[in-house]
Amino acid sequence: MNTTLTTRTSHTEHRDPLTGLPRTARPSLPDTSAITAAAGHRISAFGFRFSDLANLLLALAAGACLTGCSFLKPAKATARYFVLTPMPAAEPAKVAPGALAVGVGQVKLPAYLFNTSVAVRKGTNEVEYLPSALWAERLDTGFQRVLAADLAIVLPTDRIQLSAWQKDAVAAEVYVTLDQFDVDAGGRGVLVARWRILSPGGEKILKAGGGRLVRLGPPPGDGASGAIATLSNLVADFSRQLAQALQEATSGQVAPVSK
Repeated sequence: MNTTLTTRTSHTEHRDPLTGLPRTARPSLPDTSAITAAAGHRISAFGFRFSDLANLLLALAAGACLTGCSFLKPAKATARYFVLTPMPAAEPAKVAPGALAVGVGQVKLPAYLFNTSVAVRKGTNEVEYLPSALWAERLDTGFQRVLAADLAIVLPTDRIQLSAWQKDAVAAEVYVTLDQFDVDAGGRGVLVARWRILSPGGEKILKAGGGRLVRLGPPPGDGASGAIATLSNLVADFSRQLAQALQEATSGQVAPVSK
């Protein structure tokens, strides 16, 4: 007798213990990691992430707090601007008829004085500049202007010409070359200059000379205004010497007729 063996594969079914019905497989949640990564790539395509932008804004705000600056209010400028000033006139000068007519030419300066900052001498061969103390005009122009104003008071005369004049409008021409004009850290001001007094048109040297003048004043570290006052006083001292030389050089000359 042939016996046929039948093999059944049993399938184990998971049934609900309450209903006895087969348990339905729960759907799995979708994997969102690919979506998040794609979003991250889209944000990176613009060069930054939103978190990077937030960090940048925080860094800028912190920098503004540290420096004390404001994006809405500009920082105040600390530079101060100065000019040389003429000597004070005690009273209006009485200018006599035929007062001396003088032409004051452009003043020549050493190269170190063309800096816009005020120079302070630290030694024989060393000069530093005050970064917050600046000249409001070119120093050669300012020196010429103040020298002319001082000469008008000392001589006295109201017939001072600057830079350009007619030959028959002056009795003498003055040309100044500065070799040193500064203060040191202690407030000691020095003016070293050479000068020439020429006949009208520069045809003849009437008188020439030079000298060194020294003035004591407040140190520039106490404020640049004190140093500027010292330099202005040095120009006044120089104008007194130059006025005397002018009177000696032009004595006996007929003054040009005022036009």
